[in-house]
Amino acid sequence: MGWTTLWLCVLALPLTSAIQVKARKARQSNHVNSICSTWGREHFKTFDGDVYQFPGTCEYNLASDCHSESYQEFSVHLKRNEATEAEGNPTVKHVVVTINDLVFHLTKTQVAVNGEIVTLPYYNGGVQLERNAVYTKLYSKVGLVVMWNGEDAVMVELDTEYTNRTCGLCGDFNGLPVHNEFVHNGRKVSPIEFGNRQKVHRPNEVCEDPYEEEEEDEPHAQCDQLLRSPLWSSCGAVVNAEPYIQACVQDLCGCSNTSDSFCVCSTLSEYSRQCSHAGGQPPHWRTTAFCEKQCPFNMVYLESGSPCMDTCTHSDTSSLCEEHLMDGCFCPHGTVFDDISKRGCVTQDQCQCKHDKVYNSGEVFRQDREECVCHHGQWSCKSLPSPATCAVEEGSHVTTFDGKAFTFHGDCYYPLAKVESKFTVLVQLVPCIRQKFDTCLKSVVVLLNNDRNNALVITADGKVSHNAQITLPYNTADISVFKPSSFHMMLQTSFGLQVQIQLVPIMQVYVTLDESYKTKTQGLCGNFNKVLSDDMKTPQGMVEGTASSFGNSWKANPTCRDREERLDDPCSLSVENENYAKHWCSMLRSSDSTFAKCHAMVDPELYYKRCTYASCNCEKSEDCLCAVFSSYVRDCATKGVVLSGWRENVCDKYIGNCPASQTYSDQLQRCQLTCSSLASKSQGCTNDFLPVDGCSCPDGLYMDDRGTCVPMDKCPCFHNGVHIKPGKSINIQEEHW
Repeated sequence: MGWTTLWLCVLALPLTSAIQVKARKARQSNHVNSICSTWGREHFKTFDGDVYQFPGTCEYNLASDCHSESYQEFSVHLKRNEATEAEGNPTVKHVVVTINDLVFHLTKTQVAVNGEIVTLPYYNGGVQLERNAVYTKLYSKVGLVVMWNGEDAVMVELDTEYTNRTCGLCGDFNGLPVHNEFVHNGRKVSPIEFGNRQKVHRPNEVCEDPYEEEEEDEPHAQCDQLLRSPLWSSCGAVVNAEPYIQACVQDLCGCSNTSDSFCVCSTLSEYSRQCSHAGGQPPHWRTTAFCEKQCPFNMVYLESGSPCMDTCTHSDTSSLCEEHLMDGCFCPHGTVFDDISKRGCVTQDQCQCKHDKVYNSGEVFRQDREECVCHHGQWSCKSLPSPATCAVEEGSHVTTFDGKAFTFHGDCYYPLAKVESKFTVLVQLVPCIRQKFDTCLKSVVVLLNNDRNNALVITADGKVSHNAQITLPYNTADISVFKPSSFHMMLQTSFGLQVQIQLVPIMQVYVTLDESYKTKTQGLCGNFNKVLSDDMKTPQGMVEGTASSFGNSWKANPTCRDREERLDDPCSLSVENENYAKHWCSMLRSSDSTFAKCHAMVDPELYYKRCTYASCNCEKSEDCLCAVFSSYVRDCATKGVVLSGWRENVCDKYIGNCPASQTYSDQLQRCQLTCSSLASKSQGCTNDFLPVDGCSCPDGLYMDDRGTCVPMDKCPCFHNGVHIKPGKSINIQEEHW
């Protein structure tokens, strides 16, 4: 397409030195000399302050790093649409920014990075790309900022390190107006010639260069009156208005439709922007009838405001902002932007909070050990009195009430938690029968009132005795012992102690205490004072440095032999065991496994290390591996993440071993359903414990004394300890039942 458009007029002075900033040392906000811009139909301002007109509609190099022929740190290209009667005024069709190996292609409706469309905001490779109500803005750590209003105006700002290193329509950034752009080797270069040199040649693109036009003088009384009025006095003090007056005239005489506000507004907008860049205060010059700008929601358009917008979630952003003031859509004074529900600008007391869902001001959210109240968009949280849990897992891995973890291979009875005159929880640790390097938890003993004659003993085979062997469920005035599933046993008390014992695949124990016992405990579980550094305190009050010396100090029987510290890696003893452990334990870390759902709440790395250690060290590798998996699942449950179906691809042999009348579930959180419990006058247990897995009777069925799940009407009755079969009748106090 040839250049057949007849330009109605061309400025007599097509090239002028635009920005003659009146330097004042106190105005640190003046950064206009590091900015290049283009706007309107054909206007450009170089880094060095030259304003010129170039009407080309090909793709051009706006600004590039040209100091080296072999390496270009960045480039900014643009292409304008041609103005037509159908489409109206010319706009920028696209902007292409290349930074190292990233290519950003910006259009009015979308952004592509290396050919792939992305959503904003976008962060990658030291580049931040975002869009607000007016501008698409690209920041780069190489010292480049590019802004485009989606229409006619593009701005490029560079760090001073690029001085005398650039090329393109923005010039060489050498601080000298005219020189090297429009006067080269003593020869005058016209803006058209200079602009055509910056053309970017694209394959199969047909685009003709603009040509020189005859220069004519034109009066500019209207433009002079607009830009030199007292309204713009602050800008006139820091920016030379003459180049913009001439650009305004160029717009007016080149615009066939004199009623089109674009003819004047684009240059007035640029003058306002340059005024703000130079540290001036642009006036509120727009009206509803003249160059009006529309904003979304209830925002207002300002000529100069902080680009760091205060929001409900970040209410003090503007006070910490180091960016330059700019034009755009802003919230009215006294309001912040609602970045949670996107309701526009609201007062701070109307702000909401968000955590999985939206909370209004005053609403409460509780999780784990915290209670948080939404207050004017900010969470105000406090710690709640909460129990703490100590665990012995895989026979040798101990986690204290305060969260300190250590490995101890014991061979004796050891107190886990002892509270004077209340209770003591002991564990019996022994070397496993067929694997001398492995340690097994053989039994758990609870001394009620610290009385050795009032001991509750639970062994690894699931047997329970309280001075004599008992059947479950078992209730007294202060304790309740029951099995919520075939895999787990629970001891609940009236005095703030709860003991959960896992029986399958191996024995593990979890001791939970109310916060009322804080600082009152002793033993392998530490002193429950929320301080990890003193958890390894001996009965004599000394803090040991190794797990073995700490564990040995707590032997319940002084004749037991001391244990030595194990520093070797059990996986180094068998390549086969190591390969097995790494293969199966890697499921904990896999992003494709069921466990991935909990990775954000519980780091799987610690459990992976425990898993490989236990699998290599254990007599039955699969049992220990599955024990670690179940420990991870339990830890996730304490953080509110329930992992259902985790046994589908691993440790599934335990699912199929349920007795004929029972079913497997991984979400059991109820008392033991037995026929004898129906006859009990009081239900001693509560469901105040984490969900467990295992085999149990289906809903509506109860386990009889033969271990079979039956309906309620098939359960026997009990009278004075005597079983009465279903259908039988007896006389009680001369009444027939």
